[in-house]
Amino acid sequence: MATITAFILVGTAHQKQSGIIPNHYITLYESENPSLSLYSFDNNKEIIRIRPSINKLVDNIYLLIHTFVLKADVNSVNGMNGKEIHKLFNDRKRDITCEKIMKNLKTYELKVVFNILTGSKLLNQLDRIKDYPNDFEVTTPIFRKEYNEQTGKIELIES
Repeated sequence: MATITAFILVGTAHQKQSGIIPNHYITLYESENPSLSLYSFDNNKEIIRIRPSINKLVDNIYLLIHTFVLKADVNSVNGMNGKEIHKLFNDRKRDITCEKIMKNLKTYELKVVFNILTGSKLLNQLDRIKDYPNDFEVTTPIFRKEYNEQTGKIELIES
């Protein structure tokens, strides 16, 4: 069974109090076949689910944001069925480069908040997040309390 290992908020920065005004969120499910799912806060409906390249999770996250949240270089995804959205995403994936996405992101007021849990492959790609020009925050566990099946005890683990 896949587990959520990261929850990513997408929106704009709150100008006076920091934080974020979110309009979309992305969940990273990790198992044998990881997936990224993009949802809208308006209706909590899944917009698209993709199987990302595990070595390019950050780039795939920003490609989702670029194509389906900002709708950059895309006429409209509203009213498209799942098959059409996947075709569009795959076409965009072939045609667009990370450099073009980064250039386009500079023209948007975008903030992305990465909430990354222990064990996520995103923890190995934190430096890649820094490469993108938009506002962002990254949260990782400072400490956690979990039941350890091997010892049969609840353990407090500090990072």
